[in-house]
Amino acid sequence: MIQWAANPLLLFLAVWGMAITLYLGGVVAGLFPSPHALTVGALLLNIGTFSLGYLTWALLKGPAPQPPESLRVGLKPALPRQLQRALGFTLLMGVIALLLMLYRVTQIAARNDTGFLELLANPPLLRFQLIEFIERSAWQVSPTIMLTSLTSGLFAMGFILLGVFLRLDATARRYAYLGGFLLVDLVTCLINLSRYEMTMCVLYLILAYCMTASSTRCRIDRRLISDLLPAAVGVVIIFVAVELLLHKSATYGRAGDSRSILFSFYWYLASPIAAFNDFLANFHGSYTLGERTLAPFFKWLHRFHLIAPHNFLISGEFIFIPYPVNVYTYLRSFYEDFGLVGVAVVPYVYGWLMAAVREPAKRRFPYLNLYVLLLVPLMFSFFHYWLLSSQFYLQILFGFILFRYELPNFSQAEGEAPSRRSHKSSKEA
Repeated sequence: MIQWAANPLLLFLAVWGMAITLYLGGVVAGLFPSPHALTVGALLLNIGTFSLGYLTWALLKGPAPQPPESLRVGLKPALPRQLQRALGFTLLMGVIALLLMLYRVTQIAARNDTGFLELLANPPLLRFQLIEFIERSAWQVSPTIMLTSLTSGLFAMGFILLGVFLRLDATARRYAYLGGFLLVDLVTCLINLSRYEMTMCVLYLILAYCMTASSTRCRIDRRLISDLLPAAVGVVIIFVAVELLLHKSATYGRAGDSRSILFSFYWYLASPIAAFNDFLANFHGSYTLGERTLAPFFKWLHRFHLIAPHNFLISGEFIFIPYPVNVYTYLRSFYEDFGLVGVAVVPYVYGWLMAAVREPAKRRFPYLNLYVLLLVPLMFSFFHYWLLSSQFYLQILFGFILFRYELPNFSQAEGEAPSRRSHKSSKEA
């Protein structure tokens, strides 16, 4: 059943089970060193406390709580016509965000005395300059950066709206919106030479679709495939394109090997746990008490001159084990801030929150938006901590302010239809 595709506990156990299995395979093959006892304990604590947090709410919640009245007043039914207006607005925000990113490339080219087209024609140099620009501006709050974050957040929310729209609208126009969003996202990712935005946005779309379809007990059918297959193809295209432009497989000494792309996938999935193991073995510093876990809030405290700026890399420093990696799972942020207490408490709260939001997400778009925004970083928790950007929190805020939609009860609507038909048949008889 399709609803299981959006179950937080099953997704969490699946992604961490896959990552740990691949990591242990690397240990057996001699690619990675053996895990330390602290690493094993942290991984078990993470899996156990998240599961406990989720089950605590799911088993002990009692009757499903109603959202506060202040959040229910003014909700509008999510009709196709209203969703089309919202989709048009968010797609426009995506085009503006794309133009702002092109402007950022011109700034980088001017700073390095390089022509705009010349920089675009050199993908490795462009990627390096973009990463350097992002790291340098991590603690800056300029109008351009804020506008880029705002428009990008609204565009990403459009994919969640699109997931609902694909379920509601049965006409061919839904594919026009799907094509428009995928095209803008694809061009944006090619400019940034990043697979991240495309992957995250497509997951927003798929998970919103699955959550909306879960009320109907939808099975995998022809419509589901035709709705979601173009998005999956878009992800494949951007992965292949970035590989061809940056030749990332050469990093692992496997350029020209037909298995090089598969190994790069393996490295992405398995190396973060190995990097976390190395981090724990070499961590001798003091705990930073929330500077990484709550980085956006510390950023605004710095903006108001209440604290000094903090010096850490968003993606972490590169280490070689034996190939380069700079992501350490989301556990590094919790451990660096609070030690094993953070590794235990933060996943527990995360699991509890996912269970608490799940039922309201089936009925109200603000909660669906929150649910999907929490679920996608959870799926990549084995890779990196993704809640370092202010854009994430802006997207949550936008859901409760701009897109206050009441989702239709698909199961009730579909359940009433047969009864009407049977009633009509009985009258005719």
